[in-house]
Order: sequence, then C-alpha cells, then structure tokens
Amino acid sequence: MQIGAEVVPMLVQLLRLLRWALAYALYDLIQTWRKVRGRPRLQRPNTAGLSGLEVTRACLEACLEQRRTGPDQRTTVLCAGFRHFREPWARDFGFACLGLKAEGKADVARAGIRLFFRHQKPDGQLPLKLHSTRLLERYLHSLLQRAQPDESDLIPRYLTAHGTRSLDSVLLLLIAWGELGGMEDLRPQAERALAWVERKRDGRGLIVQGPYADWADSIGRRGAVLYTNVLWWKARQLLKPDPESGQLLLRYFYRDGYLYNTPGSPIFTSPGNFMAVAWGLTDDLQSASILDYARRHQISDCVPARVTDRNYPFYQVSPLMYLAGIPHYHTHCSWMWIGAWHALACQRAGYSEEARQLVGRMLATVERDGTVYEVHDRDGLPLARPLYHSEEPLSWNAAMILYACAEVGLG
Repeated sequence: MQIGAEVVPMLVQLLRLLRWALAYALYDLIQTWRKVRGRPRLQRPNTAGLSGLEVTRACLEACLEQRRTGPDQRTTVLCAGFRHFREPWARDFGFACLGLKAEGKADVARAGIRLFFRHQKPDGQLPLKLHSTRLLERYLHSLLQRAQPDESDLIPRYLTAHGTRSLDSVLLLLIAWGELGGMEDLRPQAERALAWVERKRDGRGLIVQGPYADWADSIGRRGAVLYTNVLWWKARQLLKPDPESGQLLLRYFYRDGYLYNTPGSPIFTSPGNFMAVAWGLTDDLQSASILDYARRHQISDCVPARVTDRNYPFYQVSPLMYLAGIPHYHTHCSWMWIGAWHALACQRAGYSEEARQLVGRMLATVERDGTVYEVHDRDGLPLARPLYHSEEPLSWNAAMILYACAEVGLG
C-alpha cells in the first residue's frame, strides 16, 4: 500500500510535466509559424520560353544569395536547393564549384570554400553544412516557401542526421579547393582535412565509412565504398600525387569489366564508375568496358543517369524511405549530376558524340520541366509522392549540367 501511495503522486507529476511540454511545443509551433509566415515569399525564376541551357543558368542563379557570415559581414553563398535545402551543403557545393567556375563565377566558389574552411575543427574535419535555423523553422520555411532569415550567422554542422561523419563532404571541398586554385594559403588546412579522412583507412589502405554517411544517405552501405574512395583518390592527386593509390583502388574494386560498389558488392554504382573514367583513374580499356556496361544496362536511357544497375538488399535501405514510398530514391531514380559525369566520362574516353547526346537530353528534360529538378522517377518525370516532392531548382544538378556543357562544347 505504501508503494502505491508513492507512485500515484509521481504519475500525477509526470502527467503535469507532459501536459506542460505539449503546451510549450504547441506554443512554439504557433509562434514559429507566425514568424515564418511573415517572411518574404520565395520568388522562383520565370523560365517561360527559355531554352534548356537558359533555364539551367536561371536555376543556378536562383540558388545564390547573400547571407550573414559574421559581424558586419555578408557573403554570396550557393544554397543546395531553392526551397527545402536553402542553405550551403559542403557536398552539393563541392560538386557545384566545377559549374560555377565554368560559368565565370570562380570568385563565388572561392569565397564559399574559404567560408567552409573557416569552420574547420582542430582535428581537421570540415563542416557538413552551414545553417542558421532550427529543424522546425527549416521545415516551415520549406512548407510555406519563405526566404530564410539573414539576420543570424551561418553556423557549422558536422554530423549527419544519422549521427555519422561525412567523409565525402570533406573530400569534395578538398577537390574544389584544388580545382579552383588561387588559395595556396589554405594548403595547411587542406592537408589537415586530408589527414582527418585518411585516419579512416583500413589494413588494405582503403577509406572506410559508416552507414548512411555519403551522398546516398538512405542506404546503409558501409566499409570501403567505391564512390568515397574515388573522391579520396582525386583529392590525394590534387594534394599529394600518389600513383599507388590509384592502383590500390583498381586492385580491390575493378571486377567483371567495371568497378564494384565495394570489394565484396558487385552492384554497379554510376557516380563512382563515371567519375573514375572522367578523372582518368581507369585506363582506356577499363574505361571503354565501364561505358559499355552502362550502355548495355541502359543506365542513361531515361533521364541521365540512373544511380545503380540493381537494388540494394532491402535491409540496407532506410525504413523511412519505404514509409515515404521512395525506396528506389538512390537506386533506380535518375539524377542529372550523375548524367553530367556520364557525359564527362564519355568525353574523356573519346565518345564525344555520345557525350553531347547525353547533355542534349538533359537540357531537353530541363526545358520540358521548366526547372532543374532534384531527381526523376523511372518514367522520366520528377519524383513525387504524397510525402515527398523532388526539390527544385537544385544547384548541384544545375551546376554539373553547365560544367558538362562547357566540357563537351555545348555551352
């Protein structure tokens, strides 16, 4: 009886606490809703009547904006997306730097690189992204299509939503630093960042990662992943050229005429294979074999290019993707930044006409859509579900298309 007498008051206190917490959460939601609703509405670029190339340029411009980056300091930053991802992400920005340079905006790219490097941790890690709002605020800004506030400084975030550390984001910033040039004063920081990544090497010398840690963050692939290792190889070539690192990757990944997803997983993953060809990791015969494999498996027959040639095991796909109805988001969907790498790979391998055709089909898709979408479904239309709609415009795709245009002579 004594125990029961003690438990009842505790339960009453707990219920009061829960009631208070729910009331506060509701109050916070209402106040945040009002604050966000009062902010300026985002104005999408008017692309009516524009060609695919003009639409792509307009979409890239729409993702550029002035943001506060310190006391009395504002910087032009490239946001990952126009609405949902309206903040600088290292991964998206790293790839997009190539397109910014091709479009004569190298100054914007260099300023962005310096901004990310400013927030480097003492151990060498560079930020995953820079943001100025809470999760609830970001969701409401996206839902209500409002401009994010610019009165707060952009601050760094280093962990993914899954609590992992993103190696590819750091590597892409290093590649952007090396490709842009003109920032030799950042070399010591770049070397520290590379050393941070290389602490993740295993006994074979390959870079290993945790699950949900790279661009395909709905997939729990772990260990030595091709995509991340190709980025590491490229970053190392720019910082500390080492022919042995390329041979190491080919020894463990090249099987059956293409590069495996991991040394033990035969899935054909398009980004790693196409970047390996475009950057010259593979020799002429290997490059021709990889591109032939992509043709035979119709990797770019819809919208260039599909992510993989097959599904991952079901248990590697995040349960949230099944709930959202998009378990194929990082497999059978098409992303045009990958299509750009397919075109660049063809150009490097000597298939110039195929490269131009791939770029031309991406531009035709952009002209049809009137914008640059994040991702396209198996039917070639923008991916859309009740709980998910493809972001648009997406700067990563737009910038890579423009880079490919410049490289294949269609710019």
